[in-house]
Amino acid sequence: MRFWFVGDILRWMLDQIYALTGNYGWAVVIFTLVIRILLLPLDIKSRRSMKRMQAVQPKIDAINKKYADDREKLQRKTAELYKAEKISPLSGCLPMLIQMPILLAMFAVMREIANEETVALILSIKENLEAGVENFKPALQSMLWIKNVFQPDSFMATVYPAVGDTLATVTAASGSMTMEMVESARAFLQTEMYANWANAMGNAITYSAPMLMWTINIPQQFNGYFILPILSAVTQFISSKIMNTQDQTAQQKQSQQGSTQAFMKYFFPLFSLWICASSNAAFAIYWAFVNVVQIAQTFVINKILDHQEKNVISDKEA
Repeated sequence: MRFWFVGDILRWMLDQIYALTGNYGWAVVIFTLVIRILLLPLDIKSRRSMKRMQAVQPKIDAINKKYADDREKLQRKTAELYKAEKISPLSGCLPMLIQMPILLAMFAVMREIANEETVALILSIKENLEAGVENFKPALQSMLWIKNVFQPDSFMATVYPAVGDTLATVTAASGSMTMEMVESARAFLQTEMYANWANAMGNAITYSAPMLMWTINIPQQFNGYFILPILSAVTQFISSKIMNTQDQTAQQKQSQQGSTQAFMKYFFPLFSLWICASSNAAFAIYWAFVNVVQIAQTFVINKILDHQEKNVISDKEA
């Protein structure tokens, strides 16, 4: 599922950028920049709203204290304060509400593209091996240290699909890929011909060791160095931390809310690590790079808004 029309738009954009670059890894990087530029006005509006919320926080605290026993009046007075200060409490959440469906749709789109490219790769190998082409080595979509962007960025991932892979994520035809092509690719992955070729190309496992509830298998030629999963987790943690503008004292007053935020602060980086380690590298590129760009944007926007605020204060004092 492409997450309704959002996925269709993202797929079209990615296809157009790929047509210009010829590489899905770099197409994802450019696509991320385009998305962040389109969302920039909302980010600026969100940061301005957050700074206004910070400025009126003492007034909000005073209202909370004064009308603690009268919830109806507390809500009315708080709403009146927001209206007087021209603050929308929901505006700070708007970029996140928009980014979440984009993230989910991007995951579906990149999985769809990876499935199509993987099936096409397998069938190309099948065709050439059955035709007797010696030492056949197909061209791959590589980027920097990643040999195949449609395989995970991991020292445990093979460059080519694993022998016996059932292509479980392929559940429907898409693009030029039909289910007949999928079944043909699945069948070929079970053959001795493919196993011999894949092992010669570096799929053979050279190190295997049990670890907790799973086993680490390291192939002779691995696809990556686990850089993107780690980068995504670290940048997700930094992004979550700098986006949290709530005053620390206020968090201490609301222990339940504070504990929830603390849980989410560590949950999302761990989730990022897991999802990027188990997904194709193209999606991991998007996840990590969007965090990097967002951190940079937040830093620059905050600097600009702080400078504007200082100028306003200086003008008033003058």
